[in-house]
Amino acid sequence: MNLLKKIFGNCFSCKKKESDVLDDKERVTRYREVENSPELKEYFELEKIVEGEEFVQKKYNWLNKDFKMTETYAIASRYKELHNDADLQAALELETSKRLQDYLKFKASKDYAKLQDKEAVSQSEVLQRMLKIENSKEYKNYLRYAGSELLQEYKDLVAKMDTPEWKKEYAFWSNPNRWKATPEYQQHVRYKQLAKRADIVFYLHQDPKEIARLEQEFKNHKS
Repeated sequence: MNLLKKIFGNCFSCKKKESDVLDDKERVTRYREVENSPELKEYFELEKIVEGEEFVQKKYNWLNKDFKMTETYAIASRYKELHNDADLQAALELETSKRLQDYLKFKASKDYAKLQDKEAVSQSEVLQRMLKIENSKEYKNYLRYAGSELLQEYKDLVAKMDTPEWKKEYAFWSNPNRWKATPEYQQHVRYKQLAKRADIVFYLHQDPKEIARLEQEFKNHKS
């Protein structure tokens, strides 16, 4: 009985050893296949990007920065402030009107001096109309802003906010889910997907020195 146990026990040990060798060979083969795969190459490339300081800082800003603390919000707020300034808007409206253009053209002509002649004014509808514009509160308000830094600032804001670049910037920063709208987010998602791949998980859990040692053993065994 003891002899049979010894014989069968030895056979079992041999089979187990053969099985272990086969498992090790499969492990080495799989390791080298994964090592040369495009997926692992992509994983390491993305890891370098995603774990980089610049990427981490960008992600933090996009996730945590308050929209009201951005330059984009400041520009939009300043525009709203000036847009709601009734006097400024009235001056701008008059500036672009035909009435003002006609008056300025008249003011640059020799006929402008006739406004000092009360009799000439009383006999001319054109002179009366020009004098009415000149003495109006609307025109005096316009003179307050004409050529001013404030009016130019508003015009610059309007021009800036009308560009595709600014509209895109505003849409991005005003979006509470802005992080998910970035190309970097797609890189992050892809990196996490690859990190869960069975082959990559297997590869990362292997000891390169152990793999090299097994390969050397197999070579020595063959020789």
